[in-house]
Amino acid sequence: MGFLKDRDLTNVPTIYEYYKGKTIFITGGSGFMGKVLIEKLLYSCSELDRIYLLLRNKKGVNAEDRLASLYSSKCFDRLRKEKPDIFQKKVFFIVGDCSEIGLGICAEDRTLIINRTNIIFHVAASVRFDETLKTAARLNLRGTREMVDLAKEIRNLEVLVHVSTSYANTNRKRIEEVIYPAFADWRDTLDICENIDDTTLNAVTPKYLGELPNTYVFTKQLAEHVVAEQKGILPIVIMRPSIVISSFREPVEGWIENLNGPVGMLIASGKGILRTMYTDPDLESDYIPVDVCIKAFITAAWARG
Repeated sequence: MGFLKDRDLTNVPTIYEYYKGKTIFITGGSGFMGKVLIEKLLYSCSELDRIYLLLRNKKGVNAEDRLASLYSSKCFDRLRKEKPDIFQKKVFFIVGDCSEIGLGICAEDRTLIINRTNIIFHVAASVRFDETLKTAARLNLRGTREMVDLAKEIRNLEVLVHVSTSYANTNRKRIEEVIYPAFADWRDTLDICENIDDTTLNAVTPKYLGELPNTYVFTKQLAEHVVAEQKGILPIVIMRPSIVISSFREPVEGWIENLNGPVGMLIASGKGILRTMYTDPDLESDYIPVDVCIKAFITAAWARG
């Protein structure tokens, strides 16, 4: 975090002290990183006021039931054992959807967020590499725009942490802490995605992506520009984790909730299912344990706030 180099942290409150009494709004809380973020905040910053999670009704399951299902995850074993009541007392759902205008939040809940929120962690994203441009743009790009618009209304906002990816600029061999020029204008991209028919859009997508390999990388790159435009207007932090893998130590050593990516390949190789893989043996493995990643998010919010 380059911005820390110029800051005097002599009399700054500790991370625990900073989060005391704070209200936090989280998107993507039902995902892998989101669960670990919620658990770590409740476990290590337990005097925070409350956490609001943006949850959509999904596949016939309402947000309330999804919140209960979320808490049943093994990720929260430590919390259930050592601080059994804290989740029920401090975590509340807000019905919404990052792919919708206004994040799909009703007027009453929007007012609640505007009046109470101090810290935002915008973690939600579509991470599918084969997503259509229209679908990826709705969640990763428009969702970020809608979050920024909401953040501008929040009365006591101290920091907005936007989770991007190290791969938002895959055309570069070295990534510095700067915002690189995008391959397209984010406003034009949204306009195209919202006004061109699917068949035409899918046909022109490969050319529109420029040097970028897929719609995930493309829309995450543009989303950085949505946030970066607010420099000097909103207190922002952009985080760029690499490939997030199973936990190092917290909340459960080695925990992961799916077999996607490198962990899946390791297990498949260990079981003898995967015997060969087309790759460059000289490439470095760009992995980061999820708990290390989440601690960086929490620390970044503290440092910026």
